[in-house]
Amino acid sequence: MSRLLRLILFTVIGLLFFLYLYYGDNDVLPNFGATYPLYILTLVISLGCGLGIDVITKWLNKRLNYRKNIFFRFIAGFFLNFVWVALVLFAVAWMADATGLLKLKLFEDPFIENELELKLTILTMLGLFVFNLVEFVTYSYSEYSVGQIRKLRAERKQLEFQFEALKSQLSPHYLFNSMNTISSLIYRDPGIAENFIRNLADTFNYVLHTKDVKLVTLKEELEALRDFNYLLRIRYADAVDLKIEVPDDLLNTPIPPLTLQLLIENAVKHNIVSDDEPLKISVRHDGGKLIVLNNKTGTPTKTSSHRVGLDNIQKRYAFFTPHDIQIIDEDYFQVELPILSAS
Repeated sequence: MSRLLRLILFTVIGLLFFLYLYYGDNDVLPNFGATYPLYILTLVISLGCGLGIDVITKWLNKRLNYRKNIFFRFIAGFFLNFVWVALVLFAVAWMADATGLLKLKLFEDPFIENELELKLTILTMLGLFVFNLVEFVTYSYSEYSVGQIRKLRAERKQLEFQFEALKSQLSPHYLFNSMNTISSLIYRDPGIAENFIRNLADTFNYVLHTKDVKLVTLKEELEALRDFNYLLRIRYADAVDLKIEVPDDLLNTPIPPLTLQLLIENAVKHNIVSDDEPLKISVRHDGGKLIVLNNKTGTPTKTSSHRVGLDNIQKRYAFFTPHDIQIIDEDYFQVELPILSAS
């Protein structure tokens, strides 16, 4: 709630309190000409209460907002606001009594000896209770709205990263290489060509099926990776050796789709693949992490940075875990992926 709105709200509440108390004591509404000092006094009290409560509310929102402890924040706000209003009322009453502008006396026993002051105390408590309730509802709605906007932005950003991964797998370069392989196989070995086309179709089917999916099971990812590995074996024969050593109890854990395929493709893209020095890649589990490791066989003359695919994976993982992906680039190139919770 903005400061201006709080001041307007307290001014209206103050005037309503004044009219109610005056009518209850005199059975008639006050005449402005005869009682304008009381109107001015009510306005001063209302604005003083509103300004003070605005400061208290903002201070509490920084030090102890509703997100940390709803009950304690509500009680603290109610108590501090009540203390401030009481101080303002006492101060104004004392000043008015001391200057003789109004025939007022200090509260000797507001709960017993003066019915008017008792009513004012009860109304103040009820008003502050309602005010703090409105503040809580406003804050909750604002947090909910902001949270929903952040959630939608995060989901849109995640889909953008997913789309980037999809484009990488459906790149013209990748399709060109696959078509060349099929073309050479058709005359040499139609049976292998047919299997290659089937595995290529399964790979693309997985890519397209997961384009709007945030997470898949590790089992699904590994099945797609085996299809992709078949394509690599046909293209590179023994020059690429992929080993998958993942325990069965991890197969139902979630993983962002195309994560492993991007890492394997990165390893192939950023190393010289030859029969003389085969590229050895392993996918295994160690120390609560999924590790993708490959040896270094030399860097091709024309290649892009590792960071494109790795950045995509890191950004997608950031939506699901606070743990960072670890990258070790020494004798071997190793990427350590945190295991995501199955919940």
